[in-house]
Amino acid sequence: MTRLLACLLSLLIHGVADADCRTGATVTLLHFNDFHGQLEPDTDAASATGHPVGLGGLARLAATVARVRAENPDRPVLLLFAGDLLQGTVSSSLFLGIPDVILFNRMGVDAAVMGNHEFDYGQDVFRRLAGQADFPFLSANIQTHPEPLPVQPSLVIDRPDSPTVALLGLTTPELTTATHPRNAVGVSVEDPVTVARRLVPELREQADLVVVLSHLGLTDDRRLAQAIPEIDLIVGGHNHFVLEQPVLEGDVVIVQAGERGHWLGRLDLACREGRLERTAYRLLPMDASVPEDPEMATEVARIVAEAESGLAEEIGMAAVDLSARREDIRRGEAVFGNLMADLAREVTLADVALFNAGGFRASIPAGPVTLKQVYQAFPFRNELVVGQLTGAQLIAALQRSAAFDPEDNPGGLLQVSGLRYVIADRRLASASLQDGPIDPERLYQVVMPDFLAAGGDGYAMLTEMTAPVMTGRLISDLLIDAIRHGKTIAPVLDGRIRRGSP
Repeated sequence: MTRLLACLLSLLIHGVADADCRTGATVTLLHFNDFHGQLEPDTDAASATGHPVGLGGLARLAATVARVRAENPDRPVLLLFAGDLLQGTVSSSLFLGIPDVILFNRMGVDAAVMGNHEFDYGQDVFRRLAGQADFPFLSANIQTHPEPLPVQPSLVIDRPDSPTVALLGLTTPELTTATHPRNAVGVSVEDPVTVARRLVPELREQADLVVVLSHLGLTDDRRLAQAIPEIDLIVGGHNHFVLEQPVLEGDVVIVQAGERGHWLGRLDLACREGRLERTAYRLLPMDASVPEDPEMATEVARIVAEAESGLAEEIGMAAVDLSARREDIRRGEAVFGNLMADLAREVTLADVALFNAGGFRASIPAGPVTLKQVYQAFPFRNELVVGQLTGAQLIAALQRSAAFDPEDNPGGLLQVSGLRYVIADRRLASASLQDGPIDPERLYQVVMPDFLAAGGDGYAMLTEMTAPVMTGRLISDLLIDAIRHGKTIAPVLDGRIRRGSP
């Protein structure tokens, strides 16, 4: 054990020093997050890392969970999922997450927090998923009206000869802006810190270990830990961060395990003299060295094959990598963003194109391009909308884009065509059209996904678009048509988004 990890773990023990667990009792917590429908190993990850067969896959996760449980049948093992079950693969889009929940049941998930993507196919789809689950979805700060959600705020797990574990579920307030606005009708969100401040003391009285199962993101997890030090552990998600060592905020430990089942976090706890001790934490990579559960692998292969029937067709070539890595497309100018914004402006003859970076969900490597790759890159079925905005409204949108914290890999960052803008210290330092300044009073023809036109990612000013026209053209079809018609897919960076001084 490294000295740093030993320090972190000793502080975790200190955080529950007043607990009255039974000496000798043990418990292991396993966790993963941001699954996004990745039933099979992630070949997008394979292209980014050079791994021959991809990372993750539910069959590897299931086999690893079973192996940990088999190490000591008398030791309780809790499997926790920190949100975003849906959205990101063809099978998820086609089957709406039902196979995923059924296989989560088989794997023995004990609890999940509701993520912001759980509403992407509508609230009714999430209600059906929750009805299929053998485990509870938790969220203490999200309510819907008039029909309540099938979630509960917390869960206390009290098993024989095991420390009592209390789980509190918290969902990012971005739920109402990160999904299409039509999916957030009737949704109310309470501040996570306010909710936790109200509920944690009661849970503290019931449990040896108080865990927040969080889909807030690391920055808000830190704020939560600062505000409520009575929390012992935050099992987080939303950012897709790979935290190989826990993050310490005061005496509160925060963990997060990447995305799409690439990793499984493991925390071991034992109780001695009323205190949790001998803690260890590891982030287990789900790579090719990890065996698969054969029955799960067979079932996954059947589901994926059914979903992807006919999608292996090669439609053309990409001359360069079209990266949708969050660190690329959500922090500044990206070739994939330039390509799609330029295509949209070209086919609609608009002055300006705006694309939210969060709409790009998978990379397309250089080489032959298949329908599957395009549909995984753009699974939301967003449609292009054309309308008019004033220069002042355009500038307001760019100001919002500039204000996002790049360290959070914000999906609301705007990829653009027809203009340039500079961000300095999370402020809009300058903005101009390709051929001159932006006139605040002039009307400009602007094209964007319907998600943005409806105010998604908090772009309320874009809902003020005048004379909006739904083009009927899906973003995925925009790329498919361009590739099929032999357009050269070799976008470059040209400085249209910069960070620094004007």
